[in-house]
Amino acid sequence: MSVDSCVDFRPDDASRIDTRTANVALSLNSLEQRHRPVAILPQRIKVLKEVGKFNLLIVEKGPSFKSRSLKLVLLTIVCGMILTLIYAPTVYNDRQPRSSSRFGEVGWIWDRTKFDPRYVSSLDIQWNDISKALENLHPAKGKLEIGLLNFNFTEFGHWKQMYPNTDLSVIRLDRAEKSVTWAKLYPEWIDEEEETKIPACPSLPEPEFRLGSQFDLIVVKLPCSKSGSWSRDVARLHLQLSAAKVAVASSRSTSPVHVLVVTDCFPIPNLFPCKYLARREGNAWLYKPDLSTLREKLRLPVGSCELAVPLKAKARLYSVRRRREAYATILHSADAYVCGAIAAAQSIRQAGSRRDLVILVDESISGEHRAGLESAGWKVRTIRRIRNPKARQDAYNEWNYSKFRLWQLTDYDKVVFVDADLLVLRSVDFLFAAPEISATGNNASLFNSGVMVIEPSNCTFGLLMEHVHEITSYNGGDQGYLNEIFTWWHRIPRRMNFLKHFWEGDSEAAKAQKTRLFAAEPPVLYVLHYLGMKPWLCFRDYDCNWNADIYRQFASDAAHARWWRVHDGMPENLRKFCFLSTRQKAALEWDRRQAEQANFSDGHWRRSIRDPRRGVCVEKFCSWESMLLHWGETNWTGASTVQVQGQVQVQANPSL
Repeated sequence: MSVDSCVDFRPDDASRIDTRTANVALSLNSLEQRHRPVAILPQRIKVLKEVGKFNLLIVEKGPSFKSRSLKLVLLTIVCGMILTLIYAPTVYNDRQPRSSSRFGEVGWIWDRTKFDPRYVSSLDIQWNDISKALENLHPAKGKLEIGLLNFNFTEFGHWKQMYPNTDLSVIRLDRAEKSVTWAKLYPEWIDEEEETKIPACPSLPEPEFRLGSQFDLIVVKLPCSKSGSWSRDVARLHLQLSAAKVAVASSRSTSPVHVLVVTDCFPIPNLFPCKYLARREGNAWLYKPDLSTLREKLRLPVGSCELAVPLKAKARLYSVRRRREAYATILHSADAYVCGAIAAAQSIRQAGSRRDLVILVDESISGEHRAGLESAGWKVRTIRRIRNPKARQDAYNEWNYSKFRLWQLTDYDKVVFVDADLLVLRSVDFLFAAPEISATGNNASLFNSGVMVIEPSNCTFGLLMEHVHEITSYNGGDQGYLNEIFTWWHRIPRRMNFLKHFWEGDSEAAKAQKTRLFAAEPPVLYVLHYLGMKPWLCFRDYDCNWNADIYRQFASDAAHARWWRVHDGMPENLRKFCFLSTRQKAALEWDRRQAEQANFSDGHWRRSIRDPRRGVCVEKFCSWESMLLHWGETNWTGASTVQVQGQVQVQANPSL
């Protein structure tokens, strides 16, 4: 008899059942209430006992039953037995407590009535790969104790066959509420100042398992829908965090705890770092995590819905391995940011930090500029550039994947990356106690990579390089790519990477507040990040972003003046790296004339220029006035010239 036949009743059949069969129905209900998912053998005995009761009941009432009704009752009983046996939770052994042994609380397969497709993994497990991955895994004593998370009935049978002499248990996990979306875990904005409310993250159900369990191995199977945004999947995150929590709860001094992640897509790289990857066979990733480090990560908010580094902390945590920590930045393809990098180094030292300063440069940076960077305090390291395979030739983002080289700074445990176009106004040394990736929010669910905490690792560098052809950056640059790799990032206050930007939606009060923050003495902001045209590429008299329509959103004389105060604190021999090129002087005058023609209401274009650099020439050709005679004309290549970040480039997009 097939299972389908058990539900193939006709209405007229049901109507013919004698009312006296109600006793049978009640007995069936009592059977369902008594059913508990314990070991399969006791269950089968229970079922047989109940069937005996049914037979007795039917014999006693037999004379009053019609033949057809009797057949229907028998069919109902048999169907109940079959369905009970099919869905019997054999995955629970008799050592599991009743409180954690209901189908609906184990995973997607165990209770069809609570089926949740978010947790379903369609991966066809390669059992030979799992066997190879675990071949060197042995318990310190006794049986190997294994906890399984998100495996179905058939897969449990495979585990039982492969490892008959192990103690297998199922880890119970209620599913997250469907209202908990990625946007709830990673909102674009939270009230960091706690002006109206204290930010709070949604809760995810905790894993539950037998009290006193000390697993040698936790195995979790993850969903991975490559057709969608698999790396921003609530169920996938929930399962990995749960596996990590069970691992930490199972920690003991006598033997290590391993985590086996079974998945098509790579696990969260900053929850299960590849430096703790003991072995990988196909889709089986075996980790031997550092449990103390993992424990600290699990204390973090589940997403960017709360601050991982508090803004108003009375005391800050600082790491103790200062010699293994450094600030780092990178210059490639052009020397226009040398002045900015020198100013950034000066600001870090003025803020009181004594950590190492490391700058990565490619061969396009001249020896003279390298010497200037070293004089400013940077330890200069030469790198080979990394091309963005999806960028056009000579585009602004062609070589920005060179930033991945930061993960090769393996002589440091922690690196705080800082863009070369920012100033550190207050010490952020406490960020070295933060995990990878800690950063400020950018937009939507994304982080800004201008300031971020990373943990150098050659295998993480390998992971970044492995997927450059597969993963598309949302903005074509390194920030977009890193956001696709490190989706589980941790929010730090925006004051630690405050963008010099007046958003279109900012009220006049919000704009005034930003201006006060830019100028505040002593500083309120920790880091001020200069977007748009850079201060050293403007005349010091005012922010030249005022004169270019597309850059006016980045204009602030208060922020501009602050950068120049840091410049004025530089040694005289370093200021020469901030001189203006002849071409840049022409570009600034061209923008001023365009602003005059447009009659911009702010009137900056009317101001006289007193910056002494205007009269200093560091090139053979010094007549910027002559350049203006043909400014904006089509050049000899047939392409029109476009001004980008204060330099004349061909076919480039403005970088912020």
